[in-house]
Amino acid sequence: MVTINIEGKCYNVNKKDNLLEICLSLGYNVPYFCWHPRLGSVGTCRQCAIKQHDNISDTTGHIIMSCMTVPVKGSYFCINDIEVKQFRKSVIEFMMINHPHDCPVCDEGGSCHLQDMTVMSNHIKRRYLFEKKTYKNQYLGPFISHNMNRCVTCYRCTRFYKDYAHGTDLNVFGANNNIYFGRFKDGTLKNFFSGNLIEVCPTGVFTDKTYAKHYTRKWDLQYAPSICQHCSLGCNLHIGERYSFLANIQNRYNKYINHHFLCDKGRFGYGYINLINQPINIILNNIKNNVIYDNNIMINNIANIILKSKKIIGVGSPRASIESNYTLKKLVGEHNFFTGILFHEQQQINYYINILKNKNIFFPTLSEIETYDTIMVIGEDISVTNPRVALSVRQAIQNNYKNFTTKIPSWHSNALKNLSSDKYNPLIITNINYTHLDDIATWKYYAPLENQARFIHALSYYINNRIFDQHITDNTLYNKIIAITSILLHAKKCLFITGTNTSNLELLHATYLLLQTLYKKNVHVGFFMTLYTVNSMGINLIQGQPLENIFQITHPIDTMIIMENDLYFYEEKSKIDRLFKNIPNIVVLDHVYNSTTKKASIMLPVTNFIESSGTVINNECRAQRFFQVYEPTYYNNNNQRQSSWKWLSSINNIIHNISKKIILDDIINQCITDIPVLYNIKYAAPASNYKQHDNKFARSLIRYSGRTSMLAHKNIHEPIQPKDTDTMFNFSMEGNSSENCVHMAYTWLPGWNSIQSLYKLQKHVDNIQDKSFLKQKININNLNIHIQSIKIPKKFIPQHKLIIVAYCTLFFSNDLIQKALLIQKHYNIHYAIFSRKDATFLNIHDNNIIQLYCLNNHFILNVKISDKLHPGLISLPLGIPKIPLCFLYKTIDHIRILKQ
Repeated sequence: MVTINIEGKCYNVNKKDNLLEICLSLGYNVPYFCWHPRLGSVGTCRQCAIKQHDNISDTTGHIIMSCMTVPVKGSYFCINDIEVKQFRKSVIEFMMINHPHDCPVCDEGGSCHLQDMTVMSNHIKRRYLFEKKTYKNQYLGPFISHNMNRCVTCYRCTRFYKDYAHGTDLNVFGANNNIYFGRFKDGTLKNFFSGNLIEVCPTGVFTDKTYAKHYTRKWDLQYAPSICQHCSLGCNLHIGERYSFLANIQNRYNKYINHHFLCDKGRFGYGYINLINQPINIILNNIKNNVIYDNNIMINNIANIILKSKKIIGVGSPRASIESNYTLKKLVGEHNFFTGILFHEQQQINYYINILKNKNIFFPTLSEIETYDTIMVIGEDISVTNPRVALSVRQAIQNNYKNFTTKIPSWHSNALKNLSSDKYNPLIITNINYTHLDDIATWKYYAPLENQARFIHALSYYINNRIFDQHITDNTLYNKIIAITSILLHAKKCLFITGTNTSNLELLHATYLLLQTLYKKNVHVGFFMTLYTVNSMGINLIQGQPLENIFQITHPIDTMIIMENDLYFYEEKSKIDRLFKNIPNIVVLDHVYNSTTKKASIMLPVTNFIESSGTVINNECRAQRFFQVYEPTYYNNNNQRQSSWKWLSSINNIIHNISKKIILDDIINQCITDIPVLYNIKYAAPASNYKQHDNKFARSLIRYSGRTSMLAHKNIHEPIQPKDTDTMFNFSMEGNSSENCVHMAYTWLPGWNSIQSLYKLQKHVDNIQDKSFLKQKININNLNIHIQSIKIPKKFIPQHKLIIVAYCTLFFSNDLIQKALLIQKHYNIHYAIFSRKDATFLNIHDNNIIQLYCLNNHFILNVKISDKLHPGLISLPLGIPKIPLCFLYKTIDHIRILKQ
């Protein structure tokens, strides 16, 4: 720490930070463009100029770029000096020479960093009267719009896309005053993190195309903090809504998880929320009509059905909240509750929970992955299953400069890049086929999952005994084992990553044995496991039977309650059809139509995650709260949607003659009483009565406009705003701004309208998160789960029929994302992947169209041929329509070639 003087005040600051970051965190307004807290400084825009005086007697001083300067003890800095203010004004005037000045039609308007900085620099008059330079805009795919005329050449886009995310199809072209940021030719951006260009760009060059239909200016949106629903990591989001439509998704900074970036799955995967055809009313016997059934009458009817039932079961869901799953379990009884996930996945999560109890292994947060110098990814293509992990892995692998003794500060982007010279840290990958991290991998081993498990066992055996396991007979594996052993034993920090998408318990067991072996050799080992869905960990901590056990029930089932789960996504169609055929009462709660809702005798419409509040638990056992953005009945009095836990609680109250109205806090308190292991979920957010200065927190900016006229076509009188009894937020702009709370509803500060305003609050938010970090973690040490003994699997031997293994896709491995019309339109081609040897034998070629038959089902796919897939396997995109997850390890009965 060093002491410096800024604008006449002394501050004790971190000498490793640059002056721009220091000034912003202290509350000073210093304009900038090219600096980013994660991408570092390159000093290209010259906008962050301030004046430095060497000592108190130095009255002249000299202009410096604050983003490229470290604080020197005893220095004096001036931000508001007349000379430096004029310098900044001149710089931005030159930047604006060719800018189109199209703020009224630009999607970035009102949330634009360029607007903020122009006003801050006091550039208010245009003096350039000549013709502007114009550029051709490119088609960059269905998600992102491109308008190169708005560029200020800060290089942020390519620094993120190329250097940080390792994308290869976006670059900078030209030189001097003829710079162009784009692709070599029009086409969809291929990198899975391309959506971050929208937030990284400080102007409107890259904007969100997906919400153009429901576009609304930032100040007219109602916001709430939320959690991404599409994988197990629990990345934090800001959700913006207008007229009941999802109008905006932004990254919500979390120091321990996603910090500044989201994957495209988390940013663009919510098109299903804006579908016009959604269930908003109770439906009986799957007959859609205009009859609106009374909520209370229907709740009484369902309660009577349950009371008359001799056998009732409930199927929960990993995409539903802790509160909803708990309430269903309480309603049907402990022995009648099914988790809604398959046995393979449940078994793996239970084993993982037992690993978490091992105090000798470190379990890093997502952001801490970047501190490891050696990583091994086992059996999982994390780039598509939990993509944000892959981005952190890329940072760890390219952070080779940490192996050097250097005084170069961590924000000095170009210097560190030159120092590392594109030399990567070791990355070791085992998988059944190519992965999206292969481009930076040091070693790759492609094999069936059984053989991967045997390989990991052999690695442990060699580390312990310095001789090869007798089961290993391949000479090429000897060399790999020797090389990988040397890498692991010489690592400063070694991380192992796997996930439940492998559906292979033996592979997880082998990984755990390797972790223990390395720990005994005094290696710092970390373990990170990815799960399938947002609340996969939560549903397992609640505990229940796996989905397959439903088919083993011998007693006739009178009533079945299915909550937010499409069973056809998991299980084979004819099997589910036979089950449903014999059940007289099927009650389904969901917010989308699917194959399961078609079988419902009663369908209750429930709110999706932007219309409700609840808690989910991520892969590292961290409890996090998502909050309701708007009340559905505000726009439509006939909308009967309620949270699943509200429907189920109301039914439970009728059965047990309870008259008290239940709120979210009550459900949480009941849950932690009945399931003590979940005690820390109450620390995921303050209680509903939490206030500051006797006020709740506002969901909307203080500039929120037009509320009076929003429903004027229905009634000229402004309706009363809904009351939120479940959370600490108000459905309005009245109340506290949430800048002093870790659960920020939006990012905004006076004069800082764009998401860049976060960087003035970031260190403050970090301090708040530090205090709440430990309280959010679930303590699983007292949870006892039986784990069966696990043996080394037998070596895979090809059979006379092809065995199905899974490959995941970014969007279609999720049953909700694939309902979005944009996803269906642009990502609708699916492949069956054959090994080269099997394809030759079957006379099948790349891009053939084939029909596959399995378990009396048939489906049509395109063909891809892989040189890495093992003979005897066929890799299918499990989870797409007609190919449920249960097809894993099943065999193909017949193949028919439709087109050569």
